[in-house]
Amino acid sequence: MQDWLAPLSLAWRRALRSVQGRSGRRLACFDADGTLWSEDIGEAFLRWLIASGNLRNPPKGDLWEAYEERVRQDRSAGYTWAVQLMAGIPEADLFAWSRWFVAAWPNARPAMRGLIQGLEADGFEVWIVSASNRWTIRAASSLMGVPETRVIGIEVETRDGVLTDTVVHPVVCMAGKVAAIDKYLGARPVIACADSLGDLQMLEAAEVPLVVGRKDQQSASLLAIAADRNWPVHLF
Repeated sequence: MQDWLAPLSLAWRRALRSVQGRSGRRLACFDADGTLWSEDIGEAFLRWLIASGNLRNPPKGDLWEAYEERVRQDRSAGYTWAVQLMAGIPEADLFAWSRWFVAAWPNARPAMRGLIQGLEADGFEVWIVSASNRWTIRAASSLMGVPETRVIGIEVETRDGVLTDTVVHPVVCMAGKVAAIDKYLGARPVIACADSLGDLQMLEAAEVPLVVGRKDQQSASLLAIAADRNWPVHLF
């Protein structure tokens, strides 16, 4: 593997050594935004929903500014509110818009798709665990060759095929990512890959954590933790 991909190769080898001679599921859990692609597709899709007028019952005021303020105050609450804003949208429409949006998304990382393909070839069951809305990430999972059925994201209940504002718990953010993995998968990941402090608990829950990021937007806090714990770090 090329030198610049060495951290990915190291994490891969560590994961294989971890499961050698052991039976049971080989789970690999990947964050989505900032990890599998360089930008946040959940936020980009929300901006499009706001600008296009496709939100059914939007509150008054600058919704994007209100969203960013909520995230600054409480990341989990802000991400949840973004999904609750979609109440009233038919689920079929949300899926269709998401697939259209993903078709024009230029930010996927081929190296991450290669890592996923390699893990799958070695018997790993790959899941995407994201703090973005589940419908858009399910559509985007095709960029990485991951089945839509292997996506966990923030969601609300539907009624007669239409989204409500009733949140499905746990909220898939921070400690909620681990709670969601426990709920839906019933086992902890052998390897987890992510890029932000919002993923720290999921990284800690894995036998082999892998941190990724951007060279021009490094998460100093997470990188310091990774360095202290000897976690592989790959910067794009």
